[in-house]
Amino acid sequence: MKMKIDLNAINEKMSSINSLQRINEACKLFGNNIYALSSAGIDSALMIDYLSKSDKKVAVIHINSGFLPEETIQFKKQLEKLYKSKFIEYSPSKETIKDINAMRLWEGDYSHYSKLTKLDPLENAIKEKGISALLSGVRSDQTKNRSTLNFIDRDSDGVYRVNPFLDWTSDKVNQYIEKNNLPRNPLYFKGFESVGDVHLTEPGANRSGRKIMECGINVLNGNPIVVDL
Repeated sequence: MKMKIDLNAINEKMSSINSLQRINEACKLFGNNIYALSSAGIDSALMIDYLSKSDKKVAVIHINSGFLPEETIQFKKQLEKLYKSKFIEYSPSKETIKDINAMRLWEGDYSHYSKLTKLDPLENAIKEKGISALLSGVRSDQTKNRSTLNFIDRDSDGVYRVNPFLDWTSDKVNQYIEKNNLPRNPLYFKGFESVGDVHLTEPGANRSGRKIMECGINVLNGNPIVVDL
């Protein structure tokens, strides 16, 4: 579905309403063509919890690179069970995963690794589902690049990126999760405050455990913007 939106006007409106209202507003704009992205990362329960309270049931896309920690896979299943919502999974082919592993591609050519394991599966999802907009849990306090984003941006491929939690801080996220007794990815309790593929993240505060700051699962005008969703 091709559509044009006055981004200045909608972002001004988004800045004056709360995150649940932002999700509902995006659902009105994009109807059945809006999906959410979840990595089953450390704080992913936040967005899934908000989606469960929204006016419209939004399907969740999960990109499984083929190199996720077992804890992340189990956490995804936990979220599915808790919220009675089956995530739609996209992944590289088994042959592609085997070849990447044999070459240890993440060491020699991360850009190509990211394309094969994340960007290509996401592109397949967008085409197959006819996606016009993607909801994510990206926040402006996570990286310098993310601090330049808006509540709604449009990528060069025409897909809108909706960031209803853009103005949240890590403290606000922690408070919400604790207050509402939401689960976290088990790796959080092993010292991970951010988690991606098993060979590219280790325990560390904030994003210090990441060997690559931005994984590239979403790209805005050529710039990767999302790791944890």
